[in-house]
This record gives sequence, C-alpha cells and structure tokens, in this order.
Amino acid sequence: MKNVKLFSMALAALMLGACSSDEVATDNSQNGPQWTADGKGYINLAINLPTQPSTRAWDEGSNLDDGTPTEYDVKDATLILFTGAAGTSDAQLTVNSAYSLDLNFYNEGASDQITTTTKITQEINKIADDQKVIKALVVLNNNGVFGVNASNQLTINNNPYTGTLDGLNSALKDKVGAVSISTTAGGGAGLLMTNAVMTDKLGGTVAPTGAKVVGPLVEIDPSDIKNSEAEAEAEPAASIYVERAVAKVTVTAKDGNLTAGQYPHNKLAYKILGWAFDNTNTTSKLVRTAEGFNDWSAYASVHVSPSDYRMVGGTYIAQDLARVYWDKDYNYLNVPSDNSGLKTVGGAHATIDNVLSADGETAGYCFENTTSLSDMLERNLTRVIIKAQFNNGDPFYTVDDERDTIWLENDVKKEVAARLLKQGDNTIYNWLKENVKDGSTFESTDLVIGFSTEKAGQRTVASVAISEAGKNKLKDPAAALPANVVNIANNLIEFYYYANGISYYPVYIKHFGDSQTPWTEDNPTYGGEDANFLGRYGVLRNNWYQIDVTGIRGLGSPNVDEVTGEPVDKVNYYISVSINVLSWAKRSQSVVL
Repeated sequence: MKNVKLFSMALAALMLGACSSDEVATDNSQNGPQWTADGKGYINLAINLPTQPSTRAWDEGSNLDDGTPTEYDVKDATLILFTGAAGTSDAQLTVNSAYSLDLNFYNEGASDQITTTTKITQEINKIADDQKVIKALVVLNNNGVFGVNASNQLTINNNPYTGTLDGLNSALKDKVGAVSISTTAGGGAGLLMTNAVMTDKLGGTVAPTGAKVVGPLVEIDPSDIKNSEAEAEAEPAASIYVERAVAKVTVTAKDGNLTAGQYPHNKLAYKILGWAFDNTNTTSKLVRTAEGFNDWSAYASVHVSPSDYRMVGGTYIAQDLARVYWDKDYNYLNVPSDNSGLKTVGGAHATIDNVLSADGETAGYCFENTTSLSDMLERNLTRVIIKAQFNNGDPFYTVDDERDTIWLENDVKKEVAARLLKQGDNTIYNWLKENVKDGSTFESTDLVIGFSTEKAGQRTVASVAISEAGKNKLKDPAAALPANVVNIANNLIEFYYYANGISYYPVYIKHFGDSQTPWTEDNPTYGGEDANFLGRYGVLRNNWYQIDVTGIRGLGSPNVDEVTGEPVDKVNYYISVSINVLSWAKRSQSVVL
C-alpha cells in the first residue's frame, strides 16, 4: 500500500503596510495605491508556516505529520513583485522589484495547516501608475540562487532580472537543481519554499469539473497599498500559501532473514546498513505552475472504486482553495535516452559508501521528478537504493546469477576448473586427452584459476594455468594450454562478487502508487492509459515519501544496477516495500525486496 505525506504548505498572508506616522503622506485616492511623498509604500506581511502536512484524496486528513522543526526554519525571505498593464496575463507579468524581508517567527495558534506566524511591515518602492496588475511571489530560504541589490532589483549572478515567471524559472533551473539540499534542513540555509499552486474546485471523490488554477502568483489590489502602517495593518492585501520546493524521503527497514528459498540454508540473515538516493533530478523550477492542468486535472483510474480524482485535493485548505498533486518538470516529456537530466550512480561495478539510516526518522531530500506516461521508465524515475549486508560482512559470490546459493571464492575457482575439464567441444577436455600421460588423471585441482579484481559486481576469469603437480602429469611439462582457454572459461560460467557481503536493492518511488493507480500483471504497461496510470511513479515537491521495507525475499545485486529503458512494473522482484506519502503530504510505500 502506498501512503504519502505532503509537506504542509505555509500560508503567507500579505498585508500591505504603510509609512510611519511622522512621514508626509500623499492622497492617491481610495481606489489606488497610496504612496508617501518620497514615493514609498509599505506592505504588511503575515507569513504563516505549518508544522503539519496534509494529503490528498486517498485519505486527505489522516496522513498529516509535523515533520521536524528544521524543515520549517526560515533563514531568509524575499518578496518579489510582478506587474503589468491592465489585462496582462500572469504569463506576461514581469518582475518589478524585490525586497529582502526581516522575519521573526513566533507561534500563534495551531491547526493542521498553520502553526507558526510572522508579521512584518515592508517598505516598497512606488509602482508606476500604468502598472495596474500587481502580483506577489514569496521565496523563503533562497539558498543563494538569486539576490536583491540595493536598488531593490532581483538579480541573477549579480545581473538585474526583469523578465517573466517562466523566464525566471528557466534562468534558475540549474542553480535551484544544484542547491545542496542534503544539508539545508539541518542548520544550513533552510529548505527552499515558494508560492504554492492551488485550484478552486475539489477533487478526491468528486470530479473537479471546471477547475481553474489559482496561482502561483497572488494578486495584490493596488488600493491595499497604504501610506500609513496603521491603515495597511488594518487591510491585509492577500494570503499566500507557500510550499517546500523539495520532496522528503524516509526509509524504515529492519535486520532479518530472507523469506524466499526452498531450504533452511536459503534463509540467509541480513543486516540493513542504510539507503541512498539515486537517479535524482539536477534541475528544478523555483515555482511550479501546474503546467497542463486542464489535460490531467480530472484523471481517475477505472481500477479504483469509488472514483478517486487523484490530481486535486479532496479538502479545501481555505475558501475555494484545494491542493494540486501533479505537475510537470523540465524533463517530463520525450526524455532523450542518453540524457535524462538525472544523476545516477548505477553501473556494472557501482557501489555506495555513504548511506542514510533506515530508522524511519533520518530524512533525505530531493527535487521533484515527474514524467509523462510514455516516459515513466526506470531511467527517468527517482529511486532509493537499500544497502544490506549478508554473510556477516564476509565477501561471497553467486554463480550464473542463481541467487539461492552463496559461494566462497575457492569454491568458485574449483567450479571453473571442473567445468573446463568436462567432456565436450567447448572445454579443454580434448586438449587434455591429447597431452596427459597414459595412466595419469588430471584433476580440477591441477588448474590454477585467477579472477579479475573489480570492486563489486560481475567478475571474470582472468587467467588459467597448470600447477606444478599438473605439469608432471603431462607428456610435455612445458606444453601450453590453448591460447583461448580464458575465453573458454568465461563462456562456461558467470559469477558475481559481493564485496563485504553487500547487496543492493533499488526501490522506485511511487507517487500515486497502488492505492490510486493500481497495476497488475493483467494490465497493459501502460498502454497509453493516462487516466489510469499517470503519476504512478514520480516525486513531487512538498510530499513526504515514507518507504517501509517489509521483507527481503532473495539476494539483490552486488552492485547498484543501472537504470534501464524498461517500465518499473515487472513480475519478478526481490524486495517488498510500502510507500506512504505525507504532505508534508505523506505517502507510504511498502516493499518486499
């Protein structure tokens, strides 16, 4: 079963402020902004950060979770104002100015949505009279991806930026993707948070017919810009919900014994060493925009009853505001097979040294990674790698990829020699028949086998020689084995080296997962059935994915397997997991490895 925890969104209630009482104010009429004589105004901001998450329609309300205090720490805050002439669409609004906010958070009440609030009054520069449309974007913990100069200009690499929101996302996608989020929540720069995208209709058990996107930019009525603090504080201009720009993952796994295998000796004991991310996104939008919302907002799987319109939340978080649980990233559609934009360690001999504890509490963070249904393939999806240890940490081998039996190195070498001696055209049997003395018996122990020395994964026969005892059994002790004897050996056997007894298991993160996008072997994979399967796998910002390893059936791989161009859903697998997604919406995923 898959549950998800969504990180709780933060509510930023912007209340436009005013100048202090000793400043000279000008009368700008009650229908427009009011500025001081020196062209200043004040915005009063109330930014409310939640410690609780909320989830979506699968059970929106039972998957709430606080997370940790560091996950809603605010180290810095920025207000970015976008403006345009009357009638300008959000897509065409451009950056007018930006302001660094001085925040002082304190607790004020408590609910599933909001538990921490700050209120400030921010001075802003006069906005030209022809800029009738004013909208706000709040960014918390910008992690240095942009700056604000002394002239209140938004800057990227110290150069002023005055473009659109889409242009801002594009200009910052690599910088956002390069943020070191592994440390930001633990006393570092803080988790990046920005305006959330919402919709004006409910989903869940009802179809969100006619739903429209609300945000991410939030409108400010120019008449709410005042020239006195008192007036501004009395007339808040807008409410802004912010969400974390990353996803959170925790893993729970305990030591145990393999559950598969016919005989007691197959029930190998294992120790869970930890987990790590793999195939994570290297780019990310600063602010998500619900791109393509009208195409996917009403999707519901025919395999779920009653219908679950999973893309939209089933509970209002405020009047006529519901959460949106899907979006497109920069590598969503038609992803090149040789350049997915993701970072992976998978490879023939790849290993992972640094892992996070699988205690269910130690969290990792990654940027969102979503795909179209046709691109929902291993190479395009984020996964975690579970690292387990067998055989008390001593190295071992498997032969011919049969994982029911573990072999010690000397036993594998004996097996190589024995196969070389078997009667047949593809061994050295005929050579021995011609070269061994009459009355002598050439045995497998008369061969000296050497292996390659890869760190982990598949190894090969590197050398085959005859021992001194074996040479004495030959008609000519100096006779050389066939020149292709190493190739012959490698054609007879495959073997895999588990360094330090380490076995790796990939777990691809499910977003909607089995509860909202169930798949069985009888279903197509995935047959272009977007309504049934879109979003089954993926990672979305502000979601907490709880992975619970419920068992390991068999040995995994001695190396971190490469991602492939195949769908994730397969008949055979070695790990069983459940995934919960928490908001710090929360989603749970159980897996058997």
